[in-house]
Amino acid sequence: MKHWFLISYDVRDEKRLRKCAQTLEGYGQRIQFSIFRCYLSERTLQRLRWELSTILHLEDDLLVVRLCNSCVASIRANNEKTQWPDDPPGCIVI
Repeated sequence: MKHWFLISYDVRDEKRLRKCAQTLEGYGQRIQFSIFRCYLSERTLQRLRWELSTILHLEDDLLVVRLCNSCVASIRANNEKTQWPDDPPGCIVI
């Protein structure tokens, strides 16, 4: 079962910052500079956290917040681009 996650980070080094952003872009959509939304299963979340742990240092911060269905339903966006559908479209591998 998949859930929406809000992921935010604060990385003190430029190189690690870019690597962290590139990693998260493979898992979700950027909302702001250091905030991503991701629709993940628990297993995929564990893999993402492991990947980020190989990049981030102790001085860096990472916040992962799982959003319940009622939280997602109450999100207000000012534009169509940031809608949070119940079941976002999946990826097609060719």
